[in-house]
Amino acid sequence: MRTAAHRIRLVASAAMLATALSAGAAATAAPHAPAPAPTAVTAAAAAPAAAAQASWPTVKSGQRGVDVTTVQLLLTARGHATKADGVFGSGTAAKVKAFQKAHRLAADGIVGPATWTRLVVTVKAGSKGTAVKALQHQLTANGHATKADGVFGSATTAKVKAFQKAHRLTADGIAGPNTWSALVRGGGSGGGKPGGGGKLSDAQASARLKAAGISRVSSGNCTNRNRKNCTSLQGIRVGTVNGVISLKKKSGCKVVVTGGTETGHSGGTYSHWNGYKVDISRTPCVTNYIQSHAKKHHKRRDGAWVWRVTSGGKTVVDYADERWANHWDITYY
Repeated sequence: MRTAAHRIRLVASAAMLATALSAGAAATAAPHAPAPAPTAVTAAAAAPAAAAQASWPTVKSGQRGVDVTTVQLLLTARGHATKADGVFGSGTAAKVKAFQKAHRLAADGIVGPATWTRLVVTVKAGSKGTAVKALQHQLTANGHATKADGVFGSATTAKVKAFQKAHRLTADGIAGPNTWSALVRGGGSGGGKPGGGGKLSDAQASARLKAAGISRVSSGNCTNRNRKNCTSLQGIRVGTVNGVISLKKKSGCKVVVTGGTETGHSGGTYSHWNGYKVDISRTPCVTNYIQSHAKKHHKRRDGAWVWRVTSGGKTVVDYADERWANHWDITYY
């Protein structure tokens, strides 16, 4: 005869068996169930992941130019108010360190890839503020002149789309991490080579340089490439123009083109005539920048010292110091 205690144990065992069978059925069905909707945390994590895929320059103390202005405006947008004077001094370095500490980054005061990833702000039509102003400064510096009023209107949208198309990005008019990265790098589509890409007409090249605040002069006050006393941009490479614009951006110096694709220069594959070379005025600002960012490499037969920039073991830019002519002869390979 079963006792009351024995009957209680039987009921408990049956209940446990039913629970186990139910859990097994649920586990079998789980692979066919729809995945849960992404949470806010998941969505937020996607932005840094996208930014990590981009390529970023390094901006640090002592530098000047639009990239520094961009850092300063973005710091302000992120709650670390900074004077946007385009000069990376001790005040800006302190703000960068404060931002890095707040985001648990190495507080070295240097804006590298990890800091850029957290610093950039995705902006689009309807956005307002200092992040938009930073974007507008970058667009102008990259040859897409835009009024820096801090308002992301239809004109700014059009300029962003034009920039994105030129750089083979999705032309959606939204400035996200990849667009910001292309802007601050200052490079061009260039067919994969800094000095490569297609050729421009004199008018096209002149417009791009003018939009970036770069002028040109010639002793003959002319643009005919068949006259050696002219300064012509006819047939200059896209990458060469982008390189000069990048130099202007990174250095913060006044840049004046004094020689282009006109006749009278030395020949060769990477020549003025073929659009790979350009001469710019030899000012103290330009000279200091080049000698600080390139490595003194060799002396040419004509006596000009060449300062070289390499990447991945390949020569990217050669700056030849033609002191006697008061200009730098630059080759973008």
